[in-house]
Amino acid sequence: MSSNLNSNVSANLSAEDTVKEFFGGGAGAATTSDSDALSVSLANLWQTIHENRWGIILFMIAGCLAGVFKAVSETPVYQARLTMAVEPSSSRGGQSNVFDPFAYRFYETQYELLKSRSVAERVVDQLQLVERESVQSLLLSPSIFRSLTREFTRLTGISLVDEPKVPQTKIDLTAKEKEQKRRWLTGIIQSGVSVSGGEKTNLVQVSFRSINPDFAAEIANELVSAYIDLGLDSQLSRSQQTTQWLSQRIDGLKVSLDQAQSNLQRFLVEENLLDSSRSAQITTSELQTLNAEYNGARAKLDELAKRYGARHPKITEARAEMLAAKQRLDSKSRSISSSREKQVELARLERDVQVNQELYEAFLAKFKEADISASGSQVASARIVDRALPPSGPIYPQKNRIIVMWTLGGLMFGIMLAFLRQQLDSTFKTGRMLEEKLGLPLFGILQSLGKDTKAVERHYLDNKRSVFSESINHIRTGITYSNVDNPPHVMVVTSSVQSEGKTTLASNLALSYAQQGKTLLIDADLRRPRIKHIIETDTPYGLVDYVAGMVELSDCIRQDKDEKNLFILNSGTTPPNPLELLASDRFRQILQDLRGRFEHIIIDTAPVLPASDAVVLGRLSDALLMVVQSDKTTFHMARDAVKRLNASRVPVAGLILTQANIKKAHSSYYGGYYGYGAYAYVEDSAAKES
Repeated sequence: MSSNLNSNVSANLSAEDTVKEFFGGGAGAATTSDSDALSVSLANLWQTIHENRWGIILFMIAGCLAGVFKAVSETPVYQARLTMAVEPSSSRGGQSNVFDPFAYRFYETQYELLKSRSVAERVVDQLQLVERESVQSLLLSPSIFRSLTREFTRLTGISLVDEPKVPQTKIDLTAKEKEQKRRWLTGIIQSGVSVSGGEKTNLVQVSFRSINPDFAAEIANELVSAYIDLGLDSQLSRSQQTTQWLSQRIDGLKVSLDQAQSNLQRFLVEENLLDSSRSAQITTSELQTLNAEYNGARAKLDELAKRYGARHPKITEARAEMLAAKQRLDSKSRSISSSREKQVELARLERDVQVNQELYEAFLAKFKEADISASGSQVASARIVDRALPPSGPIYPQKNRIIVMWTLGGLMFGIMLAFLRQQLDSTFKTGRMLEEKLGLPLFGILQSLGKDTKAVERHYLDNKRSVFSESINHIRTGITYSNVDNPPHVMVVTSSVQSEGKTTLASNLALSYAQQGKTLLIDADLRRPRIKHIIETDTPYGLVDYVAGMVELSDCIRQDKDEKNLFILNSGTTPPNPLELLASDRFRQILQDLRGRFEHIIIDTAPVLPASDAVVLGRLSDALLMVVQSDKTTFHMARDAVKRLNASRVPVAGLILTQANIKKAHSSYYGGYYGYGAYAYVEDSAAKES
């Protein structure tokens, strides 16, 4: 018999360790490795999503519906695109094939010109948009209601609202209204233009966006035409301005030249002079002739002096000729010196004539070159390659993308709220969480039986093979083998606050222990007794009356009607001082006497935080069990209760998580444990079939 008992004990210990390790570990659970911690974190993440799956799905559906509404209510936008070739202008004699490292500036300039106000104003004027009454409907987005009705008509073919007919007639506006509308239309066209291209080729794409496809193509084509016309007009204007300026300068230079020539001519006539070049030639020739005559006369005098005396008549005649020649030469020299000032003035006048003549001829040549350049230059620098056509479909909204993005946004928002809720929720959800945060062993988990279940405090008696009953047996086993050498006989059941399920645990645990021997259930919650309401007895007396010495023990204790090994000791009369009564020596002696009468004693007492009864009873018991309600008891409440017990040197033997929602929780926490309970159902079914 001893060997059988040892083998059963070993089997129970092995099963107990396996179960505890599966759903949260026990007193001897080993620390997890890094990989296990990662697995636990991922499991917690999935658990959060699983617990809040319906809320997340609701947010995802709401996001999808919002995306559908946005996609349907958005006004379609069409984009018409035109392709054109743009090249820098070059004159007939220019070098167009020379590499220009700054050519990108030219294209950037053309892009800005295409989007300029001048081009947009030309489009407005050429298309006469100011006078067109239909332009309002082509540029302004319809209301959300009209967008929804149009989408409904497109999908079903049923017209809910007749589309208003837009008149094509012109409207009469005042000058001020026309100017305001022209500015408004110009701004609208400028904002709808986009230009791209020109990076590797000379092709440029010009696009215009509008809610009307035909109007988008019309504006795109007219925009490029206006741009080309603007270039032509600009170059023609520059040529005209250059020609006009050169013509004005030539006329002025012609007047200056005529005035200079007139001044020169008048000076020559007044001073009886020739022009500088002819006067210089004549003067030089006369001086040379006079000098030659003087030298000849002197040579003749020297020759005669050799043959004749000084008084010879030929000598006298030759000397007179030499003196006359010298006199003529000196007279001419003096005449030239006296006319030097006139020569300087003459040179100045001639220089004025020359300068005016050169300027006149230079500007005349430039004028002729400008005419030739204007007639032979390459004026058109842009040409249309592909004209814009009305687009077949809108570029916005991309309905599928909007719906997907809003759906994903709703999903992510729901997940974020779920995690935020988890972070703000400090209640206990699982046994693993309870063990990790409080650092105490977990004896078991009790599932929530729901509001429809009657007499939950006596559920063990109604169905001993149910999942709930198997959980009670599991807790009983954990308590028994928490101290194998000296199993606890007197056990106190308490909680942090009221309504956590301590009475339910105490009642069902007493029924479970009654299967092993004589068991006493004491209702020591003297402030709010509960057991007397769930177990009917034929005596009004109880623990208070017995401790006070008013009645005998036999008058207080009653045997359970449905379980012969279970005896009930109710609280009895409500005392004015429950703590003093439980801390009395009389109660200590009574509890010691009851130890000898019963194999197991279960005491249901008041919660720890509101009262100190559990501290007093914990010192007199062998084990104190603390009940924690799932999704209600916060970490701070349970921690304060444990601290209070530890401060009084009352250790907590183990924890019990009550009212756990198995359907809501993930199977990785409870599936293994409650799978064991489900096995009992299968066993019963097989037995019935046999």
